[in-house]
Amino acid sequence: MTSDKTPSGTDIADVPMMQVTHDHLLNETVKITQPSDGYRVGSDAVLLAASVGTITGRVLDMGAGVGGVCLCLARRLAELQITAVEKNADMAALCNEKAVKNGLQNRIRVLSADIREMPPVLAGSFDHVISNPPYHNSHGTRPRHPDRAVAHMGDETLMRDWVKAAVWAAKPRGRITFICRSDRVPELINLFAGAGAGETVLYPLWPRHSSPAGRVIIQVRRDVDGPGAILPGMVLHRDDGGFSDAAQDVMNGGPLHVSHPARPQQAD
Repeated sequence: MTSDKTPSGTDIADVPMMQVTHDHLLNETVKITQPSDGYRVGSDAVLLAASVGTITGRVLDMGAGVGGVCLCLARRLAELQITAVEKNADMAALCNEKAVKNGLQNRIRVLSADIREMPPVLAGSFDHVISNPPYHNSHGTRPRHPDRAVAHMGDETLMRDWVKAAVWAAKPRGRITFICRSDRVPELINLFAGAGAGETVLYPLWPRHSSPAGRVIIQVRRDVDGPGAILPGMVLHRDDGGFSDAAQDVMNGGPLHVSHPARPQQAD
């Protein structure tokens, strides 16, 4: 976090010339534009956005991509101010364009920056930091498309960078929420603890009733060392492949109640 850049305004280039698709989220209330090849916004983005219950204040979306998370979050909670940080300048340009197209440009600021080199002025300034970081181990099979590989693949060092950046950006006692693969939860718990964040809350996401959890939402608080909690979680799909009633409600803009039972997010 040593960059001299300051977030005095959005410094994003025009949207690049590429093959894109124009899609909708939250029951067609959010418009997104994304490359037709490479990483595509999916349900993880909507679930992560739904996990934020902080009604007012500042939120940082790290690794924002084309804006799936921050756009959904800004649409859900009208009083939040969101900073979206994305390293890939082309993706940041698409995110910025859609903030304007969705009428959210006054509440979403897009910065094209590496999460390891964010402007110093952002340190300790966010009530909530959220991220859908690369969560596959880099030694696995890499997707053929380079953008998809960057979005999905990460080794331990890179995940440590994401944790370090998130804790650095959060206010004391501020919340940090990641969505990750279930097999990386122990690693993330240890990394967060080592960075000074605790009171860990886990929210499992089961693909179906008969399946083990594939994804987990993990939430911690900076400078808080208290007992954790495992919440009931959510089954995402019916046996016929469609969304469960609870998941469909989230896909339409409903909230996920992800916070420590003793400390609801709205109470902070």
